Amino acid sequence: MTSRPLRSLFHLLPTRFQAVARTLRRRMPLTAMERWVRNEYTPFAFDERKWVFLSVARFLHINRPMVGYYLEFGSHEANTMRMAWDCFHHLFDFDYVAFDSFQGLPKIEVIDRQDIWQQGKLRTEADAFVRICLDHGMPHDRLMTVKGFYDQSLTGELKQRLLPKKAAVVYVDCDLYHSTIPVLEFVKNFLQKGTVIVFDDWNCFLADPGKGERRAWREFCERYPDLHFEDFVSTGMQKAFVYVGAWTEADSTAVD
Repeated sequence: MTSRPLRSLFHLLPTRFQAVARTLRRRMPLTAMERWVRNEYTPFAFDERKWVFLSVARFLHINRPMVGYYLEFGSHEANTMRMAWDCFHHLFDFDYVAFDSFQGLPKIEVIDRQDIWQQGKLRTEADAFVRICLDHGMPHDRLMTVKGFYDQSLTGELKQRLLPKKAAVVYVDCDLYHSTIPVLEFVKNFLQKGTVIVFDDWNCFLADPGKGERRAWREFCERYPDLHFEDFVSTGMQKAFVYVGAWTEADSTAVD
């Protein structure tokens, strides 16, 4: 599947047919480009993410005790959920929550249009996601899924059900500006000192601060100037911040 029309058709197929197509494709001889992607490019992207997760684990372990949730928004193929489990569960007793439509990307609004985003793309069905996680060794009682597009699923009722436990790590893999807005509003009540927020697609849209996760984050910080965050680690695509607490006017005077 190399041409854009074929990729679009592929992502419209039911999951079981996608699996069959992938199996057949794996049995075909690889081109030089495909070998490079498999042996160099894809492992680099994996290592980049893993470096972020291990950096977070190191930070939280040094600043222990840190308890709470690992909240993940965007869980296609359970790649980051499995990586989070691998990097965290030996050190922390987190509960893991995956928020996803499990129907792929929503309708792409004008501000979020980019060739790589298409409605329905990045779809992993909920049952398949859970099965992948359990097969990886995650205990069922430590994993929770929340199904639905964020502007509908992130309700006040859900918030009250998950509280008062706070988040240790928030992983935002929403891709789109319109998807990130309700996520940030939702997680605001789960912040505790030391919560690490990671944006997976920080440098999409050519790193334009008026697009994508960057814009949603900037607007969130402007709406809540009392919430203070410090820069943490970054890669070519990901960017992380640490929540250090809510500042009062007295704090500002003391700093000055």
